[in-house]
Amino acid sequence: MMKVTRLVREEVDRKNRYFREAETEIAENNLRLMKVLSLVTAAILLLFFALTPVIIPGWTITLQHALMLPASLLLCAGAELGRRKKVRPRTATGMCLLFEVVLFVFIILIDVFQAPNVPASFFPLLCVALPTLFILPFWMSYSLMLVFEAVFIVTAMVFKLPDVGRYDILNALAGAAFSVAVAQTVMHLRLQDYDVRMRYEQLSTQDTLSGILNKKAAVEAVERYLHGHASHTTCALLILDIDDFKLVNDRLGHYTGDILLRAIGELLGETFRSTDVIGRFGGDEFLVLVKNTADQNVLEAKCRTIQERLSRSAALEGDLHVTCSIGGVLADGQNMSYEELFRQADGALYDAKAAGKNRYELRTYQQR
Repeated sequence: MMKVTRLVREEVDRKNRYFREAETEIAENNLRLMKVLSLVTAAILLLFFALTPVIIPGWTITLQHALMLPASLLLCAGAELGRRKKVRPRTATGMCLLFEVVLFVFIILIDVFQAPNVPASFFPLLCVALPTLFILPFWMSYSLMLVFEAVFIVTAMVFKLPDVGRYDILNALAGAAFSVAVAQTVMHLRLQDYDVRMRYEQLSTQDTLSGILNKKAAVEAVERYLHGHASHTTCALLILDIDDFKLVNDRLGHYTGDILLRAIGELLGETFRSTDVIGRFGGDEFLVLVKNTADQNVLEAKCRTIQERLSRSAALEGDLHVTCSIGGVLADGQNMSYEELFRQADGALYDAKAAGKNRYELRTYQQR
């Protein structure tokens, strides 16, 4: 019993994380699907209008059918407009719920009021299909469905022949029950797909040796930050280089060198915030973008901490101690490019190494 409870809790946590982390992607997919479903609904209606009089002699288009066609086209236009305007996720969710409401209303009007002596054709199918189409929280989809299940049951009891009404109610309840299993299966597959994609994305951005961002991902993250803050960027870019790393590899082997690189990745992760950008830039070079701060005292303290902890924890063999040099540039409310910021930080690193290694050199960003 405890194992089942734990599995249920883990599944709920996965769903909550999915809706929280992928809300923009979900909104875009929902609007795209809403557009397609609206067009498909309009196409089915036109086909229905053409074939039904042939199959059922004497059948004529009712007001419900006639109004459903322009309603579908309006929903299609709304979905396309929402996509182009990039509406907020909550707005996209509201539009999808509106689509479901419109569809439920027209199907009830057609199935209940068009022919009281004929069993419902569409409502049970709608109950099965609709919760699986849009990516919505379970409670949201089924709260709406329960409301329209109740409306359908009441109207079927009042306006349909008793035997036909009971038959329709049974089919509607069966459709709703069956949809729960289908919807949960579809959601489980969506979660699996999302987890796989996130794992692949993590592997594509992570340096497998040090456990932090690789060069490409780190540079892209820095550029996004600079672009997002335009002409008032406040940050510090630090470049860390291990002194005489080749000597470590030559004397102790590449396996020891790999352990050292992994340890430095962990050290940087402990020293800086999770919101900062930390990446391995090259063989023995690391890059850190410290966001929203240009306080030289704070950054000098962090540089000293890194050098002291590295020197203390990495006395490898005999008189071979590991040290590092750090070059950094501090920018306070300035406009800059990544290339220029990196060039100045790299120049500071060069001067730190030229001054005797195991040093840090921090400078103020110079506007060109």
